[in-house]
Amino acid sequence: MMPPTQRQRRQAVESDEDEDVHQRPDSPADDGNSDVDHMHGVERDETSQLIKKLVRYALACEYSRTPIRRDGIKERVLGIHGREFKKVFAGAQKQLRASFGMEMVELPTKDRNLLTVEQKRKATKSQSQKEPTSNSYMLVSVLPEYLRVPDIIAPSKVQSPDGEAAYIGIYTMLIAIITLSGGELSDPRLRRYLTRLNAAENMPSSNPNNENAPSEKTELVLQRMIKQGYLVKVADNKNAGDDDAITWHVGPRGKMEVDNEAIAAVVREIYGGGQQNEDLERKLQASLKVKERKPPRSAAANRAPATVQEDEEDSEEDEEPEPGPSTRRGRHG
Repeated sequence: MMPPTQRQRRQAVESDEDEDVHQRPDSPADDGNSDVDHMHGVERDETSQLIKKLVRYALACEYSRTPIRRDGIKERVLGIHGREFKKVFAGAQKQLRASFGMEMVELPTKDRNLLTVEQKRKATKSQSQKEPTSNSYMLVSVLPEYLRVPDIIAPSKVQSPDGEAAYIGIYTMLIAIITLSGGELSDPRLRRYLTRLNAAENMPSSNPNNENAPSEKTELVLQRMIKQGYLVKVADNKNAGDDDAITWHVGPRGKMEVDNEAIAAVVREIYGGGQQNEDLERKLQASLKVKERKPPRSAAANRAPATVQEDEEDSEEDEEPEPGPSTRRGRHG
């Protein structure tokens, strides 16, 4: 006869086995779809995390005006999930549009005429039937035109709003001058324009309100514009020593941020005082191929379309002979 302790232990084990046998057919652990659902859940969580990571990476790059490079996305965001690029990129685009009113757009490729001999040789070797791409992106606003006003989109507070506004104004002016000069400007001519802008030696710093450093050297600011892709400086080695051997061009980011429409707006403000000028408009259309400027609308017409629509609906309701329960849905409804 077995001792009572061993008998109880054996009975407990047998009862546990019986319970497992009876419960096994109904146990969800044996369901073939459970493992698949679990795997899909893990994949969705991983993809969601990668999307958030790409959004943060894109915002960080834009904060420093650094191109969002495809290689950087694979290295810093995707890692071993390199094959998920399209899915993660599309998800990040959707989140950027919905939460930040921005999206990633590809930067234009560098003009072949601005490449050095060595760069042209490498480009020729790697040339294929596919159209060349820069594989670099930047963030641009997707907000409606009526929302792109200084009261809503104020200068960034990276260092100070005043410094950021001054920096934007300077590179916008330089890009406009280069573009209206045929896309190329010699170094002596650039220096003359800087002198007329009272910026030959110094320009406002990132924080002009800083008493210790309200300004910085013009050369440092120009180098920053080159590094950030607003300007391109090309030196012709064949004519070394000649003042005209150095030329300035608009960089990839400069082309995206300050397009021909923006340049036309700057010219209208400076030379036309913001007023309608038919002669100036003809010159702008001939030089920049911009759209014909429409006469300014009334203040009511410049309001947001949703507000105008609501006003129209309100007037329709006022014309009804008998007021009734409102069936108009909310703005977000």
